[in-house]
Amino acid sequence: MNKNGKIFYGWWIVVATFIIMTLIYAPIVNLVSLFILPVTEELKFGIPQFMLYFTISALAGMAVGPIAGRLMKKMDIRVYLTLFVLITALAFVGFSFSTTLIHFYLIAILMGAGMVGGALIPVSVLITNWFHDKRGLSLGIALSGSGFGGVILSPFVNWLITAYGWRAAYLALGILIAVVLVPLAVFVIRLYPADKGLLPLGAGNSVNRAQKKVLTGASQGEALKSVSFWALCLAIIVGGIVVDSMLISLAPYLNEIGATANTAAMLLSLGSAMMIGGQLLIGRLFDKLGLITTALIISAGSLVSFLFLMKANVVLPAILYAVFSGVGSAAITVTPAYLTGALYGEKEYGAKYGVVSIFISLSAAITPIVSGAIYNINHSYGLVLNVLIVLSIVQFALFFVSVKTKPKFASNQDVSREEVV
Repeated sequence: MNKNGKIFYGWWIVVATFIIMTLIYAPIVNLVSLFILPVTEELKFGIPQFMLYFTISALAGMAVGPIAGRLMKKMDIRVYLTLFVLITALAFVGFSFSTTLIHFYLIAILMGAGMVGGALIPVSVLITNWFHDKRGLSLGIALSGSGFGGVILSPFVNWLITAYGWRAAYLALGILIAVVLVPLAVFVIRLYPADKGLLPLGAGNSVNRAQKKVLTGASQGEALKSVSFWALCLAIIVGGIVVDSMLISLAPYLNEIGATANTAAMLLSLGSAMMIGGQLLIGRLFDKLGLITTALIISAGSLVSFLFLMKANVVLPAILYAVFSGVGSAAITVTPAYLTGALYGEKEYGAKYGVVSIFISLSAAITPIVSGAIYNINHSYGLVLNVLIVLSIVQFALFFVSVKTKPKFASNQDVSREEVV
């Protein structure tokens, strides 16, 4: 509440971005496994050939990231977000009418554009614009929509596939995205607090600052010249491999160690729920404990989760794996967005995060290749698990280097409010 007893408008931005993550990011990333068997069995595709669309989607996201960061600077946010929402909706509708692999591959380009341009970049930029205080908490809430979407949409989509087929499920998701998110983009989303006559939360009450927002930070060019920035990007790639490798290999790994199919199903569902809690916790810890301590907690969460996963044929270690993996998952959700602002400032944030998003997409694209190559060494998921334990340590080392070598920038630099993106 503000001093007039009204809710700060930025919290409505948090709600809106949470819904964006729920309806765009979650269906693209968290629900893909529900469609694999129905689609491949009906259309007679090989599973590896079909899943190539996900890699194409990630590569498209890499290409779109820097472009989207720049477009937000040039376009009205309502027009920009409506465009990318409709691109995402069109991708799901297109999947519902697809009959050949080339259809899925081409439409995957739209899906990658929608995921990065419609969710990852605008959500991070909006929260950074609206919050100086409680930024970590706000990012945690907004980005936890990805886990929430997995929890609530999985049973809904599974029911649609069972009752009406995978085409109806894709179509329903496309319609849902358009119907819910277009009005949200037009009537709720505003890029800057000044658009509502406000200051960011925690920015103070200076009239002059309201008229001309004071932004600090390294420019995109300055950030790109720093060791810190590239250490962060490498940490994101390693973090993506750490977080995603066992998720895509979880069911076959559990089968390898003798866990039941029910245990696998339970862990997949519980893991989505724990992602919500993990992102909220880590966002809050960034605000309270600082960058290095929180990065250590994130990496330790992944490492400890893998230790419990070694005994996941027993129920209690299996549950503890899901709990700690929720903390570790923040390495590729809250952490990139928060560290981009904390290390390099608000100036040209959208452009800088557009580059960072390339490496988020790159990690998603290469994880199946990397984990598959490790597995093929001795055809054992145990080796994959051991490598991921080592990579959890490497991940923290890279985050540590990124924080310790951050570029210095002026503490008081007057720039126009448009430069935030």
